[in-house]
Amino acid sequence: MSGPVAIWAALQGVVLEAFKPASAYGAPALIGALAVCALYYAGRRRARGRRLSVRGFVRSIFPKRILLHPSSLIDMRLWTLNGVALASAYGMLGLGLFFWRDEVVAGLTHGWGRHTPARWPAWTILTLATVLQLLASELAYWFAHYCFHKIPALWEFHKVHHSAEVMTTLTELRQHPVEIIAFMNLIGLSTGIVFGVMTYAFGPGVRPFTLLNGNILLMAFLVTYGHLRHSHMWIAFTGFAGRILQSPAHHQLHHSANPIHYDRNLGFALAVWDWAFGTLVIPSRAREPIVFGVGDKAPPFRSAVAAFVVPCVRFAGHVGRFAAGWRRRAAAHGVASGAQTPFVIARELRQSKEL
Repeated sequence: MSGPVAIWAALQGVVLEAFKPASAYGAPALIGALAVCALYYAGRRRARGRRLSVRGFVRSIFPKRILLHPSSLIDMRLWTLNGVALASAYGMLGLGLFFWRDEVVAGLTHGWGRHTPARWPAWTILTLATVLQLLASELAYWFAHYCFHKIPALWEFHKVHHSAEVMTTLTELRQHPVEIIAFMNLIGLSTGIVFGVMTYAFGPGVRPFTLLNGNILLMAFLVTYGHLRHSHMWIAFTGFAGRILQSPAHHQLHHSANPIHYDRNLGFALAVWDWAFGTLVIPSRAREPIVFGVGDKAPPFRSAVAAFVVPCVRFAGHVGRFAAGWRRRAAAHGVASGAQTPFVIARELRQSKEL
């Protein structure tokens, strides 16, 4: 195969991978999101006593002021880089579910020996695997998200995502590669632990109920309103539902530049971990006025290159200040930095506010 033909075939492969039916941007997810948009549009128009029209639907769901905003143009570039150009590289940098499952099974077998798998009804095992995988994935997502908000050096990477001034479905991949790789590995670790324990308990072949090759609960979220998390459509879950599920309005509050919404609603599909850890804010049914972004003190990124490079420079600055402060404290205590014990290191890390 000649060079140009090989390159073209490779490009076709990565593009088709990005839009395959089981992917987040495959036809089922996009059609499902469009259907929810149509219901949202119809409900809003009827509530106001206005007629429905195709033109009105298109203008309402795809407003030019959002699609042509400079922030949306950055979304498009970063989506192309993260969702297509670098997707294969990200896959190679992740230790996924199956790796950790096998490691956990090996560890349990080494520690407790082999045993006869429990004989539970298949539907019970499938249900348990479905629920536990989702809970583990959401816990890992919540924890990673919390860290990228609360640790200033990591916030420099996550700031790329929060710098969006308007929201579209492409904003999902407005992320820095460091963040993508970190989230991917933590979710792989957490779900791998779940399936490792279940495989040890019930034997090989443990799996969840699936839809489009994914966990049926997570895929149900993705093929309905998942893409509307990053949108201008105010769809709010309140009451008990708002404590269990992340609605689009939950995530829009998360992106608010208002300090009262900082570090809130950190879950992906579920709100249960936000509820458990006190980071939940439930949206009101009526639309709340929101300004998206990270505030005036942090100018938005105006190029994909800046979105990739600037956070690395700022991260290095945090690390440099932390190292300098650590050396100063070591000198003040009369302890050479190379002689630091683990206990001293742990104490210094707890006391440090520079990283």
